[in-house]
Amino acid sequence: MDPTDPDPDRSDDDMTAALSALPVEEIPPVDVDDLEDDYTAAGSLGADPGAEIDVATDLEQELLSALMWAPLAIARAVAAQLDTKHFWVPQHARIFAAIDAVATNAAPSPALVNAQLMATGGQGELSARSAQKTMLALVAPTHRPIAVAAQVPYLAIAVIDGWYRRGYTALLTAMDQRRREAPIEELAEHWAQLTGYQQRAESDWLTRRQALTEVER
Repeated sequence: MDPTDPDPDRSDDDMTAALSALPVEEIPPVDVDDLEDDYTAAGSLGADPGAEIDVATDLEQELLSALMWAPLAIARAVAAQLDTKHFWVPQHARIFAAIDAVATNAAPSPALVNAQLMATGGQGELSARSAQKTMLALVAPTHRPIAVAAQVPYLAIAVIDGWYRRGYTALLTAMDQRRREAPIEELAEHWAQLTGYQQRAESDWLTRRQALTEVER
């Protein structure tokens, strides 16, 4: 299944199907040890995982499409405030990393981004043909126009907002697991640890969000 297909058949998406079949309380909880670097996980999805994945996928597609056609100044300023961790779809994270690398020297373009992916093995586990299909869906989407340059910072803000919201869900899932399983005398320590993660994430989110609102368009 190609997650960037403009009209994906999500019945073939094992992850989505598995999550959608589970009541929210049965979604595997996040391990607190994984929250430091990966602020998203299965436990970071809410009551309707399928819908959340669809929204995140569409938003990431539109942002990446716009970045590949954006002027160099906007592409650099926006890419500077994003990280691969903000993307739900792994292939989108790889494509963003390629866009960011290209923007250090030149305005991104589909051909340059594709060359960067090929040169660095950024296709990941996907075949070359599947990676090409992903790029085509971004470069020439059939279900929407490509966003104009002025929209790029707002799309980026929406992407990091989604990451932060998923992070909060992950923290609550982790704390609920501790509430049920940890000795009562350890609960305060777990809460303090999770609060520390939340505060660092909030500071990161606010800093990036503010910078994106100041990008000149």
